[in-house]
Amino acid sequence: MTFPTWITGLLMAGTLAFAGCGKSEKPVITDGTVQAIDATKFRPAFASSNPEIKAIVGKVMMSIQGSLYKDALAGLDKLSGLPELDEAQKKIVADLTEQVKRKMAAQSP
Repeated sequence: MTFPTWITGLLMAGTLAFAGCGKSEKPVITDGTVQAIDATKFRPAFASSNPEIKAIVGKVMMSIQGSLYKDALAGLDKLSGLPELDEAQKKIVADLTEQVKRKMAAQSP
């Protein structure tokens, strides 16, 4: 084996050795508890809303990020009662409310 071929072979072996290493996409939930709250659709659903609704959405997101789930539920409850929401927004609010409730239940002793 010549020197450049030897280096190429070593690099290929190293690449193959690490090809199988990696994280899985999402954690597997086996007991029905919420590992992480998925709020990826929440903020975009209210992107064209009025400033008051955007402020509530912002407070809900900050509460979730700070693990202040009671505050998040209060904001979600306020949002769900607004007549300006369309059906898609109501569904997203309801889904997020359920996730927050399950997270709270999983954390309580």
